[in-house]
Amino acid sequence: MSANQKKWEPPDLRLYAENRRRFPANQLIPYHGKFVAWSPDGTRILASGEEREEVWKKLEAAGLDPSQVVNDYIDPPDEEAAE
Repeated sequence: MSANQKKWEPPDLRLYAENRRRFPANQLIPYHGKFVAWSPDGTRILASGEEREEVWKKLEAAGLDPSQVVNDYIDPPDEEAAE
């Protein structure tokens, strides 16, 4: 629930997969090896950190509800190549 006791609805993720696939790979370089919080539509990274808890704290500090984002981990390039 939010601070005003309103129940949060889950984010609408219909656009997430499509937009996430289109996200420019070169813009992910600073996030390699980090946890990130994506906007529900997959167009922006809202916060990042070495640990998931760090990301949640950054979201909360920005006034964002961690349940309203998409959590992810961006593999370093050497791990992606091994797949």
